[in-house]
Amino acid sequence: MKDFLLQPFDKFLKLSDFTLKCLKKCCLGNRVIDLLFHFPTAVRIRSGDINNFKDKLSVVLKIAAHVPPRRRGAPYKVFGHTQEGDKVVIVYFNCRAPFIRKILPTDGVFTVSGSASFTAEGVQITHPDAIAPPTTLQYWIGPEAVYPLTARLTNRTVRYAENCLLKILPEIPDPIPPRIRNEYGLPSFTEALRKIHAPRTPEDLLPSHPARLRIAIDELLTGMIRLKQIRESASKHAVEPFFPTNEITGRLQLPFELTEDQKSCLEDIRNDLASGKPMNRLIQGDVGSGKTIVALIAMLIVLENHAQAALLVPTEILAIQHFNNIKKICENLGIKTDVMLGANRRTRLRQTEELKNGTTQILTGTHALLEEEIEFENLKLAVIDEQHRFGVLQRLSLIKKCRYPHVLVMSATPIPRTLLLGCYGDLDVSTIRTKPPGRKPIKTVVIGISKIDELLEKLQKRERQIYWVCPVIEESENLTDINTRREYLEKFFPPEEIRILHGKMKAAEKDHVIGEFKTGKFKILVSTTVIEVGVDIPGADVMVIEHAERFGLAQLHQLRGRVGRGTEESHCILLYHRPISETGRQRLRLMKNTDDGFLLSEEDLKLRGAGDVLGKEQSGFTSLRFGNFADNEDSVKTAEKILRSVDFTPEDVRFFCDIFNKLNDNIIA
Repeated sequence: MKDFLLQPFDKFLKLSDFTLKCLKKCCLGNRVIDLLFHFPTAVRIRSGDINNFKDKLSVVLKIAAHVPPRRRGAPYKVFGHTQEGDKVVIVYFNCRAPFIRKILPTDGVFTVSGSASFTAEGVQITHPDAIAPPTTLQYWIGPEAVYPLTARLTNRTVRYAENCLLKILPEIPDPIPPRIRNEYGLPSFTEALRKIHAPRTPEDLLPSHPARLRIAIDELLTGMIRLKQIRESASKHAVEPFFPTNEITGRLQLPFELTEDQKSCLEDIRNDLASGKPMNRLIQGDVGSGKTIVALIAMLIVLENHAQAALLVPTEILAIQHFNNIKKICENLGIKTDVMLGANRRTRLRQTEELKNGTTQILTGTHALLEEEIEFENLKLAVIDEQHRFGVLQRLSLIKKCRYPHVLVMSATPIPRTLLLGCYGDLDVSTIRTKPPGRKPIKTVVIGISKIDELLEKLQKRERQIYWVCPVIEESENLTDINTRREYLEKFFPPEEIRILHGKMKAAEKDHVIGEFKTGKFKILVSTTVIEVGVDIPGADVMVIEHAERFGLAQLHQLRGRVGRGTEESHCILLYHRPISETGRQRLRLMKNTDDGFLLSEEDLKLRGAGDVLGKEQSGFTSLRFGNFADNEDSVKTAEKILRSVDFTPEDVRFFCDIFNKLNDNIIA
């Protein structure tokens, strides 16, 4: 039965090759289930009451007269009347008169249906979408599903195709037992598909409707089952337990005391490393909470057991910064560290050789670490920073470089519980909420662009350094680019005090600019969001974010976290441009009123949705079409409960994976 859903739908539809090609483009696939998963987004009612209609009107008319247009651009009109004598005028624009006379001959009687309105000439139907025999009136009255369309497709064609498949749709064996379905008020899989394509009211289109909720839960279950399989597969493999020997960690001297949350997180990691099973742990914590030092101590424990560790980060700037910080600590401990970027061939050959023979003990790097020729002698711990910027496939490609290594992933974007349930089911979670002592809160203010001169006059008087973030590199019609802003800033500051930074610059250029900014050689760094992640410059205590209304809460919070790293009071200035949407106002209001990253992440999920919060490459859940985390949080919780209470068979798992694999290629791969 399930095989029917996986067959090409063109086997069952009598449509032209061109129309079938358009349908495949519209529903993003060629399988029966791809077309059936193309859900209606609206419902309109065709009424037969000429005096009381809303969306569409369907009436039986006798054609009385044709009135061609008298001038170019005027409409072609066809007059008719109902049996009750009500006047109706049918209007066409840019039509071929002979064709209209042929399909609506004078004195002919037809069912006519389409968008209608009241005019001085009577009820007007413009470009009717149905002209049929009078006996078919009953078929043109009632609710009608409205589908998303692409070019050259009509709603009538898509509705016809959907109905053809639904008529021959067999009862699909359901992987969720009737007892569980009844407990949560869910229809069967087949019943859900039928109901979704037959909406009667706008309420039938809501994510909370039982039929749509059922499909959403199935899609979420697909991802959760795969994550569970990854976790169970890893847990079956015994690995060598690692215990702290204090050979290295005992000589570690930190200039600060670890917080209680950091100590608790380290205890979780020690237990994982000593368990004899591969660690799969996520450390989540707010900006500046001290996740990196926890990860470094974990790496040192692995090094005490004569193994290697790797740190994967998303940007070269962050990789170099992590490397410099780690090197500073590890040099005193006699540990060989290295950083791998898009380096030249000679450097890469040296690094590859030193990894293979075990000379390099801790390697920091970007995606370069994932290349096939990079081999380790004995990689046992993979640390992945800014987890939300990497997908599951990228994480697995690093893991494959060693047989079942321990994996520690970090995210400075606190992840809402809903997403933890749905997207991180293969990971244990440790949370660092408290920040190191001595850091003062960052004062956040919201200012309109009209007051930029007043702002700059105040900034002239400050001695410390300033970040100025613009949304684009090059000139844009509606957005301020970094070069335009730099030119404007030069009216208030000496040109040598201002430098720019963006992602299109070469790595060496970026490193040079960051290095000079860190040593205080200039005052203002005008940058894109390339500085969002991990840049740590204690001398900068002002962050200006231009077009702040355009950024998401998580990104604004990350950018704000670039200041407040020293002991002085820091400021974040959110500079907005009009017009500003209500969502934009809400974001700015939240940023001004709280610096709690966990609260902001929850609000960001509601405002933007899971895809934007997680990043485009994250674990396949950005392509969720039905399991919307933000709109219907209960679907995630229900899916989790079903996963715990149902022992799905291998055949059930194949059902979910086969049905949803086109929607979640990343997670199924």
